[in-house]
Amino acid sequence: MKIQPIQKLPQDVIGKIAAGEVVERPAAAVKELVENAIDAGATAVTVELTDGGITAIRVADNGTGIPAGQMRMAFERHATSKLTSAEELFNIHTLGFRGEALASIAAVSRVTCTSKTADAEYGMKAQVEAGAFLDFVEAASPVGTTVLVKDLFFNAPVRLKFLKKPAAEAALVSDYLMRLILSRPDIAFRFASQGKTIYRSPGDGRLETAIYAVYGRETAQAMRKVYGNSGGVVIDGVVGVQELSRGNRQQQSFFINGRYFRDELLSRALESAAEGYVMIGRFPICALNLTMPYEQVDVNVHPNKLEVRFQNSAAVMNALETVVREALQTETIAEKLAAPTKRPEMEAEAIEVVPLLRDADATAETIIEDTGETKLLKKPHEKELFPFPRVDEGSRAVLRDTIWQYIGETEVLEAKELITEKPDIPETGTEVYGAEPVAEVHPPEPAAAEISLPEPVQGMLPGATEEHPLRYIGAAFSTYLLFEAGERLLLIDQHAAHERLLYDRLMARYQNEHMSQRLLTPLLLSFPARDVQALTEAQEELEAIGFDLDAFDATSVAVRATPVILGESEPVRELLVDVLDDLRGRASSVTQDRLKAKVAQMACKHAIKGGDALSPTDVEQLLRQMLSSGIQPTCPHGRPVVQEITKRELEKRFRRIQ
Repeated sequence: MKIQPIQKLPQDVIGKIAAGEVVERPAAAVKELVENAIDAGATAVTVELTDGGITAIRVADNGTGIPAGQMRMAFERHATSKLTSAEELFNIHTLGFRGEALASIAAVSRVTCTSKTADAEYGMKAQVEAGAFLDFVEAASPVGTTVLVKDLFFNAPVRLKFLKKPAAEAALVSDYLMRLILSRPDIAFRFASQGKTIYRSPGDGRLETAIYAVYGRETAQAMRKVYGNSGGVVIDGVVGVQELSRGNRQQQSFFINGRYFRDELLSRALESAAEGYVMIGRFPICALNLTMPYEQVDVNVHPNKLEVRFQNSAAVMNALETVVREALQTETIAEKLAAPTKRPEMEAEAIEVVPLLRDADATAETIIEDTGETKLLKKPHEKELFPFPRVDEGSRAVLRDTIWQYIGETEVLEAKELITEKPDIPETGTEVYGAEPVAEVHPPEPAAAEISLPEPVQGMLPGATEEHPLRYIGAAFSTYLLFEAGERLLLIDQHAAHERLLYDRLMARYQNEHMSQRLLTPLLLSFPARDVQALTEAQEELEAIGFDLDAFDATSVAVRATPVILGESEPVRELLVDVLDDLRGRASSVTQDRLKAKVAQMACKHAIKGGDALSPTDVEQLLRQMLSSGIQPTCPHGRPVVQEITKRELEKRFRRIQ
């Protein structure tokens, strides 16, 4: 190969190289533009795609806008209003700061930028193609900025060739917008692809409504609230476990001071905290915002700004694991059994209020009124309600009475309780099924064994009183114990419950006693000198889990004792390699995971099995132990211990109510 002389690259080549670092695909372009909008103080941002952003990307915001005299400078490389000195790189408060967003995007596309400030009489429109200005004129514009990007990578065909199909590119943009909605619930986002709205958030500042906009009603209701601080890190957000868990980590969202980032170590810390609440092979979902001093985190480590570096990563991981674990462990089996019956979900009869009591195109939020009392239904922000067929006045009155009888039990019906599926409402003049009262039949109840519990235990359960005792009804399939408590039917998996009891006892015994088994003769194991040094320095950590070893020479260690709980079949060398991995900063302790898995295996082996017939005395003893021990309502493998069916659910299934 002929050696070329050293020379300065042409500006167009420099621009394309820089663009390749910042804008690798449509999602990266959207990220840069939306972050600029947020930094400009926007409270509403719209993102629209055509062909996954390859043909067109449009980002509009209502931020402060770009002053007319600075429009040209905004397209220059390394031009920004967010930094003035190198020292500020270690105290960054904005999402964008490199000053290459518009310049890099314009270098590989055709860009039209229209912007106006609040004090300007008119806006300015700039047209840039492949980094060169084509036009710069006055234009009508609302306050804010609109950027239209067309034909991304039209002058970089090699990069264009490596893009995925439009649908796949749109999915990447959708994933990023989902994270933004969760990180900034105070901003109203709208994302549309091919003219179809994918996400729309209200921007009311509530994380609950942001989650509702992204995941829907059921997930929003089942999420567990997380809030706390540890080691100078404040952690706020939600975690989804049990039935909300997923088969991968794609739905784990971490934010540092409002900035979305990816971190495998934090994911492992989250999974360690959620151990026992998520089944093996599944992963918890989350939206967690970490707030800490800006100078303790470096966001300037990668061009795409999706990676950060913490000053003390171990402290951050420990803080997240501690706070999340505390949030998940607030619910014991006693609290699960004693939880008040949840209000029934809004079914079709509740949504029928909409067509009956207002016009289909009405926009007022207060849509139900009654003499002497007003009830409120909040209209969902992100979805339109369907227009429904009309009914005659007679049916209208009957339905209104039925609805009010139901609404009288609920103080406020929130948007998250509404559904947007069109219910099956009778046509005009038809008879409304279930409108007439039906006489209830109360056959004699079969005898059921009542468990007489001490007063402290009775107080943990609703209805477990003299008037409404907790009643043991029996066992289904010799596996599921049935209890009646108030207006709930409780089903307890006898194997899962006993397994959790045994697991907690074994873990407590192991952690408190640190049991070790002495070897008849020391076991000599060879390691690289660096590993021997690390193991020697970690004597305290090794003793805490049951090891006793010291250095034999520069490249080997003498092992005199190992954790008794592991038995003799576990290869000691492999265990020590896991310890070394832990010592080098892995978030999830591999060795502890192995120990816990062994304990779980022992608990499962010795627990009551499904199919084992239990006497009422056995059931009472098991229930007493569950309530007094404060175990969590899942088995060591993450399966639920208890499920409930409400009286209302059963009445609906038997068509006793609508």
